[in-house]
Amino acid sequence: MKLILASKSKARIRLLEAAKIQFETANHGVDEEELKLSMADQNPVDIIEKLAELKATKTSLGYPDSYVIGSDQGLDLDGKLINKASDKTEAKEQLKLMNGKTHELITFTVVANNNNVVWRHYDIAQLTMRNLSDEMIENYVEQLSPEMLNVVGCYAIEEEGIKLFNSVKGDIFSIQGISITPLLNFLWNNKILF
Repeated sequence: MKLILASKSKARIRLLEAAKIQFETANHGVDEEELKLSMADQNPVDIIEKLAELKATKTSLGYPDSYVIGSDQGLDLDGKLINKASDKTEAKEQLKLMNGKTHELITFTVVANNNNVVWRHYDIAQLTMRNLSDEMIENYVEQLSPEMLNVVGCYAIEEEGIKLFNSVKGDIFSIQGISITPLLNFLWNNKILF
């Protein structure tokens, strides 16, 4: 069985490569914004689960003899799903909303084969942001690289984003984008880890 990652996420790729997992990447082709709009009345956990599931199942149609990994993350702030910032102005607004508060980072990881989900796992981390001044937020956002706008919450916990938080509770790998330890257990149980 080949392993396909239905993502071009650098963080997810980096985590699998660090574990020396043999895999290929594929574009999932899921319109994330359209799905979020159609499920706007649902809770954030259900939306993130559906996105991860669709990424895996849709991609698996093109790879019939493979396990396809789909993963998605969402930031739940007071029961509201926060989307990726479209520009630096929106990034500043989002960080000001999260300032001094605890939010939940939801990570769903799904494996599909021939359009069927064969495994799923989710993790919810709690991250508490420091009380930052507007100037600190402005300076942080102005130094962001363009790809950081494609990261939910505009922070990479494994990089400079860790400075924003005074408390992080949850699986560090899930926070980075994929629940790698449970996924490796799935691969082990299906004799494709080594």
